[in-house]
Amino acid sequence: MRKLFLLLAFFAVGNLTAQGNGDYVNMTFVKTTPGEDYGTIINEKWKELAQMRADEGTITGWDVWWRPGTVEEDQWNMVIVTVAKSPDSLNANAGVMKIRPDYSEMDVEIFQEKNQRARTILYDHVYVNKGLNFAGNQGETPEVPQVAVLNFMKTDIADGYEYEKAENSLNSGSLGDRLGWGLLKRLDELGDNVYNNYMTVDFYDSWQTMMKTREQTVKMPKQMQSVVNMRAHLNSVALWRAVSVRPNQ
Repeated sequence: MRKLFLLLAFFAVGNLTAQGNGDYVNMTFVKTTPGEDYGTIINEKWKELAQMRADEGTITGWDVWWRPGTVEEDQWNMVIVTVAKSPDSLNANAGVMKIRPDYSEMDVEIFQEKNQRARTILYDHVYVNKGLNFAGNQGETPEVPQVAVLNFMKTDIADGYEYEKAENSLNSGSLGDRLGWGLLKRLDELGDNVYNNYMTVDFYDSWQTMMKTREQTVKMPKQMQSVVNMRAHLNSVALWRAVSVRPNQ
């Protein structure tokens, strides 16, 4: 009986750690074309479409993030994030005709050409949420603050289960200066030649707060070291939120 009690206690403690909410996340990495003002297209067309899709329940969130400090040589300078409860919903009920039903075929063609000139899609990746820690969050798609840091991770396929468990355990309690944290597992491509198969995302209230956390140099605790030993941290990219859409209440 005592062993059974200890086992139940172990699982109870385990359930207190951060857990994923099952959201599916599409990340579109974009390089905007100078002089074509893709930001206006986003605000005048795609934001409106995203709000309609969110209010209908097709998606649960849509965010546009700028990558500050990019130069011509950088591959991408914007990330468009679509969040849904089903992978089939990520691209459902989309298209400019949904928000402009009076458009003629010529209008659609002109707009599509303008949209394509204004940006180039470099990558289009799909993830599933495997860990989430936002104060007061009950599993819904969270409202995101102003700054996010994408951490591209690569693990051996044999370490995936233990890695997810370790990341969730590490980020279950207080997040310090971070306002939120998430763990994403990549779904669209697998294999040794894939750049990353996981991603963690750290959220901050401001650019200054994010930079201050990077300024600190501290001795790495054992729990953190165990996570580091299970994955390669390939890159860390800071982003600034430009547009955010959630369902209207």
